[in-house]
Amino acid sequence: MRWVAAILLLILCLSLIAPVSALYENRYSYISVNTVTVHLEEKSATIDVDYTIDDEIQLLVSILGRTDLNRKVMHIINYDNARIQQIDMTHARLIVDNASNDYGAGSFWFPSHQFGVTIPDLEVTSPQTSKNFTSTAVFPKGMGYFGAEAPPVQTAAVLTTPLNF
Repeated sequence: MRWVAAILLLILCLSLIAPVSALYENRYSYISVNTVTVHLEEKSATIDVDYTIDDEIQLLVSILGRTDLNRKVMHIINYDNARIQQIDMTHARLIVDNASNDYGAGSFWFPSHQFGVTIPDLEVTSPQTSKNFTSTAVFPKGMGYFGAEAPPVQTAAVLTTPLNF
């Protein structure tokens, strides 16, 4: 009879795991993501991630190193070619080369992107504009923009002297 009670208790505990984890969609393992800001410049993107680490794990990360933290942040951002420029217990900065498509003449396209978790506050900025999203795991539709040096506008020559016919 004890085995039956133990199995039922185990099934009950396992059934509670999925609903509880669904409450924290901004979470991956011991990291809870707060904000992500993507700064677009030319073809590259600088991504700032603000997060919190579970209190119980902070000491372990400090003692054992940040290798696992690096891996988890890379999973959250979900860019194969990202590299970590700076990382600590509350913030990471990543660089993604070729994050945007170059269409020439100073125009670029940042395509849609799927993150590894739901981002509570996502901001994507270019030299001209920014877009803000809340509670999203995807940057939808993409965004066109010009580089920091927008292409010069070509104008027609203006005739300043009158024509005599």
